Amino acid sequence: MRKHMKSVCIITIFGMFFSTFDYQNVVQAANYLNDPYYLKQQHLKQIKAEMAWDKYTGNTAITIAVLDTGIDTDHPDLKGNLVPGYNLVNPNKTPEDDSTNGHGTQVAGILAAKGNNAIGGTGVLWNAKIMPIKILDREGRGTVDLLAKGINTAIDHGAKIIVTSLSSISTSSALENAVDRAEANGVIIVSAAGNEANRVTFPAAYPTVIAVGAVQANNKPLYQSNIGPELNIMAPGWNVYTTAKGGGYSSMSGTSAAAPQVAGAAALILAKYPAMTPLDVRQLLYQTATDLDTEGWDRKTGYGLLNLSTAMKSKPSLDFLEPNNTMATAKPFPIESQIRAQLGNNDTVDWYYVDVPYAGKVTFTSLITSRISTPMAATFYVEDRQPVTYYLGNGDTLSIPSKAGRVYIKLERSGGVESFTYTLTSSFAIGPDRYEPNENQTQARPLPPGNHVSIIGNYDKPSDRDWFSFYARDYGRLEVELTPDNERMDPALNIGKEGSQMYEYIGGDRDNPGVKATLDVSPGKYFIRTYDYSGSPVNGEYSLTLDYTPVRKDTNEPNDTYRQATKLGSGSLMTGTLATKNDYDWFQFTVDYESYVTIKAPNIPVQSGVSLDLYNANNMNFAQFSETDVAQLADQGKSIMSLKLNPGTYYIRLHSYVPFQYDAYRLTVTKERMVAGYRDITTHWARADIARLSLKQVVNGFPDYTFRPNAAVTRAQFATMLIQAMKKSGLTVPTVYRSNPYSDLTHSHWAYQSLMQAYQLGIMQGYANGTIQPNKSLTRAEMAQMVARAKGYYLYQHSYSSYRDVSSSNWASPAIEALSLRGVINGYSGNFFKPGAYASRAEMVVLLGKAYDL
Repeated sequence: MRKHMKSVCIITIFGMFFSTFDYQNVVQAANYLNDPYYLKQQHLKQIKAEMAWDKYTGNTAITIAVLDTGIDTDHPDLKGNLVPGYNLVNPNKTPEDDSTNGHGTQVAGILAAKGNNAIGGTGVLWNAKIMPIKILDREGRGTVDLLAKGINTAIDHGAKIIVTSLSSISTSSALENAVDRAEANGVIIVSAAGNEANRVTFPAAYPTVIAVGAVQANNKPLYQSNIGPELNIMAPGWNVYTTAKGGGYSSMSGTSAAAPQVAGAAALILAKYPAMTPLDVRQLLYQTATDLDTEGWDRKTGYGLLNLSTAMKSKPSLDFLEPNNTMATAKPFPIESQIRAQLGNNDTVDWYYVDVPYAGKVTFTSLITSRISTPMAATFYVEDRQPVTYYLGNGDTLSIPSKAGRVYIKLERSGGVESFTYTLTSSFAIGPDRYEPNENQTQARPLPPGNHVSIIGNYDKPSDRDWFSFYARDYGRLEVELTPDNERMDPALNIGKEGSQMYEYIGGDRDNPGVKATLDVSPGKYFIRTYDYSGSPVNGEYSLTLDYTPVRKDTNEPNDTYRQATKLGSGSLMTGTLATKNDYDWFQFTVDYESYVTIKAPNIPVQSGVSLDLYNANNMNFAQFSETDVAQLADQGKSIMSLKLNPGTYYIRLHSYVPFQYDAYRLTVTKERMVAGYRDITTHWARADIARLSLKQVVNGFPDYTFRPNAAVTRAQFATMLIQAMKKSGLTVPTVYRSNPYSDLTHSHWAYQSLMQAYQLGIMQGYANGTIQPNKSLTRAEMAQMVARAKGYYLYQHSYSSYRDVSSSNWASPAIEALSLRGVINGYSGNFFKPGAYASRAEMVVLLGKAYDL
């Protein structure tokens, strides 16, 4: 984890897909370019490199430093473009690329693989002087201090362009000074914006560094590519074909692949315009970039996609942001960036706007070519505040306090002043949060009372320490979470009770920088200290969230033995905790009648380790039932146990090998009185008939002690009940002697005998498709027809109907009338029979009882 390092870790940004050099698949590239793999380098077409190579194809007049894992100095497509370099990781060794991924070698190939040499592919520069400076180890990691040293080494040895395809979430004074020194010495720094789908990282985030994002082959931004106000320009970063360590070739993805393309473009510009300053080169790159999103600059794509052809064919503009002469045409001025423009006789006013991310202070530093002390007026329009005007001269610095939101800036040439060029560099510093000052324990800010507390803070100055206090009113658990709103913040926590040691919590990593701490607390005051691990101020905010959960009171205690068991009523909810491994909770309930008892645990706070035992008071030596997967069953929403119990007193014992005391388990016992062995007919209108025919073994229920009286009776169930009723009434039912004509009835079917007997007796018939459909539900009309057949009643068509919904011409009317006249079957109130409704199992039982006098 980065927090264990003395300096903030730098992580290289890359993604690679390896392939080998295939000399058998050589393809002729452009007419004048004989590199066989050039056609695989589609990124060069995206940036229109071929159209820019008509006159300038390289630059050997300057040195370009590649700060990375080193470079494969023996690679045939690179060694002609290399000059001696430096190994800052191990000064006794050469800057050879010893990394596991060959990152530096890939970057160097994108920048300046030798062009038109009939080998492999080509870089943006065909010919160059590349100085490898190794600052990353074989795992692609280093420190901010070594990065700063690498920049200074490049400057000291004459480099005019520095490429850093790497990133740091934090800055340092050493790194900032190195970047400033580069600008002062006319050295261009090009850096990858980073691949975290977050804020632009350092050193790319500095105003004078070209921050490069990455696009896909369709010119849409790569989703990992960082965004923000510091982003300047985009270049291809998906499957960029380049040199690989060991003399081969591979593809590379990410902003690491994009940055060297822009560095190569800068070198070509200097080949054409060798006197250009870094600012001149940056401005030319930005003014000639191809818009990808909104017109001009935006936080997702900067000024747009690198367009090398336009850059090489355009003249530098001293004011490419025009027109911006009114508030309505104001151009964006991103924080941590730099703009250059002109004011003159015909253009006296320029408008910009700055989007301020947090309440804080925006600082502007001016460079103005006028000899007048204050040639320019700057008026700032902050929402809900009166405009404020300041006067700026060359070298002036102006700081403007602002709340979060948009600030408009009107720059106006002072009267009588001749035309001049101005350069403004912006920076932003977040303001102190509402809890400052809270730098030490004596200044600790008490957090609001409550079990859930959430506040917003920040680190607005170097070595900022934010202290808070929280009072725990009882024993409990305290969960603290510190979450930054961007990855530049590297938060850490210290927590301790007043008068006791403070403990550090650092957790998290670069991709998940939040910190979480969980601790048991006792009554008293606790101190919480938050800080950024690097000690640097950060333009960002953190959320500090506290969740305090007091120990749950178990009102049933003491109930650690069966003699202390808590009484349970049927259906009542009981709660409790199992605070230690030696805690056993006992409960008692009484069964007055033969009952079906279901025990459930709707909530178990742990995932495993909970057991339940059921004892009969008549035998406390052995459990009648045991379950060790109580937590798992509860999580699945299942019952812990369901079984038939005889009258008596019973005890439940709960235990957990994983103690819990901050949340309670829930326990319910439900008792269902059983009638004739069924638990669902106690109050049913047909319970007497069901019980009577069950005792006579005419009908049966289901394995779960239900009869399901209201369920529709199936054809198989009907046949079984009917045949049993006939047998119990003394009728002789012949055994099965006919062959089975039904395709859906096998000998293994549970109702095979009954269905075939009903078929033989002419009671039940199949369907035209040769099936009998044993599981199909039976209608009341079908039930009446088959029972009438079984009874042998004479059926004839009546001239009337006893029911409003059964016409005398209905096919089942004769059977319905025959049964109704004999009092065997009844209809419903309102003189309805409902012939098409499904017959219930209860209705079938009552009908059979009447039909066969059972």
